[in-house]
This record gives sequence, C-alpha cells and structure tokens, in this order.
Amino acid sequence: MDVTPDSKFGREGYDIVTEQSMSYPDVALGKEISVETIDGPVKIRVPAGTQPNTMIRLSGRGVKRIRGGGRGDHYVKIKVAIPKKVTTREKELLEALQKEQSGETSDERKNKGWF
Repeated sequence: MDVTPDSKFGREGYDIVTEQSMSYPDVALGKEISVETIDGPVKIRVPAGTQPNTMIRLSGRGVKRIRGGGRGDHYVKIKVAIPKKVTTREKELLEALQKEQSGETSDERKNKGWF
C-alpha cells in the first residue's frame, strides 16, 4: 500500500514522527505544548531539562494496524531553536547566565585585573 508523504508527519511503519521546535528557556524550564497528531492537537508536558533530539512517545497515537488491531505510536522529536539575532537585553541576560554557569562569583569578576 502506497501512502502519500505529508510535510508535517513522517512515518516509520505504524509509527508517526514529528519535530517540535522549542526555545532554550522552554526546554530548560519545561513547558506544556500542543502537538499536532493525525487525530488533531494533543497537549503534552515537555519536562524541564529536556535535551535536543529527545523523542517523546505518545502511545497509541500512530497509524491503525491493518491486522491485529491497535495503533502505532506518535514520537515527537524536540528541537532547540537558537536565535540568529538577540536584543541587547537578551545578550546581557545570556552573558549573566554564562557567568553564573561558569561558577564565577561577582567578587571574582570585580577583582580580575592585570596583576
């Protein structure tokens, strides 16, 4: 049986695979999102700390099996969207986050000098 490819949905046997693009803050903090499935939109919770290319499984949301009943699954592949341009404020916040994650304290930053 031939199935016409769809621009939103990929198919692997009875399973459906889609990609969902999210921002860094959304994947770092976690967020509830709406995902388009072959049966319509479904809300899912993307947990805090989700890594790029994580596959979230929606059990039984795939293609109906011809024999034996049941359905395949729907997998949502999480992509992290990195902005090409940032505002001055966003840059300041990202630099502050970078310093925080490096473990550098504000006193250490103030005392850095030539000697």
